[in-house]
Amino acid sequence: MPRVSTTVIIGFSLGLLLGAPPVPAFAGPAAEQLASQIDRVLAVLGDPEFKGDAQIGPRRQAVRRVTDELIDWDEMGRRTLGAHWQTLGDGERRAFVTLFSELLNRAYLKSLDRYEGEKIVVTGDAVDGDRAVVQAKVVKNDGQGMPLDFAMVRDGERWRVWDIRMMGTSMVGGYKAQFTRLLQTESYDSVLRRLRERVDALQP
Repeated sequence: MPRVSTTVIIGFSLGLLLGAPPVPAFAGPAAEQLASQIDRVLAVLGDPEFKGDAQIGPRRQAVRRVTDELIDWDEMGRRTLGAHWQTLGDGERRAFVTLFSELLNRAYLKSLDRYEGEKIVVTGDAVDGDRAVVQAKVVKNDGQGMPLDFAMVRDGERWRVWDIRMMGTSMVGGYKAQFTRLLQTESYDSVLRRLRERVDALQP
C-alpha cells in the first residue's frame, strides 16, 4: 500500500517527539492537554534510561503508550474509511483500527531516532462543542516555522487527536483517498489483507 506524501511531510507528528513551549494564556483545555502530552514524550526522550541504539525498542514503546492515550484511533479509522465504515460490523471495525494504528505507529515512530531538537509551538485553539482545532507551528533549529493544525474530539474529560493538517492538507484525508480508490476495485477483505501485509513488512 503506497504511502501518503503529506504524512511524510508532517513527519507523523502523532509521534509527538517535538517539545512544546508553554501554552498561551488564551488557549483552552484542548491546547493545554496536547501540550501536556507532548511534554510527556519529551520526558521520555530526555530520560537516560531510553538513550542509545540499544533502547530504540523500549523508547518507541514508551512514546507509543502516550500517543495511544492521545489519539482517538476509532475516530481516525472511521474518518479514513468514510461511508464504508457504516457497512462494517463491530469486529471488522476493530480489526481495521488495530491494523491502521499499527501501520502508522510502525511507519512513523522511527522518526524519533532522527529527532534534532525541532519544536512544536502551540499557539491556541478553536473549540466548537465537542470538536476543536489546536493551532501550532513546527519550528526548526534555524527558526523557520510551518503552521500545523491538530483536529481533536472530546472524549469525556480528555481531548484526543484524530487528524493532523499542514498547509491545508489533511493526513486522514490523504489516507481516505487511498482507501476509497482501493475499495472501488477490490473487496474489503482484499484491502484489509493488503493492509496486514504492509504492517507485517514494517519493523515494530
